[in-house]
Amino acid sequence: MTNLRLFRLRTVFDGSHPAAVSSTGGYVDPDPVVLAREYLGQLEHDLGITADERTQWTAFSRNVLVRIGRVSAARQAARNSAVSDPARADLKRELIRQAIVTPGLLSQAAKDLYAALTPEQQRQSGEKLLNFHRRLVG
Repeated sequence: MTNLRLFRLRTVFDGSHPAAVSSTGGYVDPDPVVLAREYLGQLEHDLGITADERTQWTAFSRNVLVRIGRVSAARQAARNSAVSDPARADLKRELIRQAIVTPGLLSQAAKDLYAALTPEQQRQSGEKLLNFHRRLVG
């Protein structure tokens, strides 16, 4: 994976990315789920996932996409709430909860997938798989 892709993923998920320009000239944030799919596609290719590992890979990638979607939705809800809205505090608490819980869950999913890989794939994946969640959620 290129350094540019990793930079885009890191900056999107830590919230420090510059907004992208839409076709109409307005600014839109990149979709974190789309970027996570891109990263997962590259990771699947790099690891050379076989048919025997497909079930574990599918569970892993689905888990990643669900978690990233939840963090993204919580972040968007917190951003879109009215400043004076009392529920905004609840939205921010949910965002913080998702931000705290997600890395641990993704790390466990990566460990489960790592255990299903062949020794050669484990050597190839190294830190790329076991620390991938840091790239996705900051």
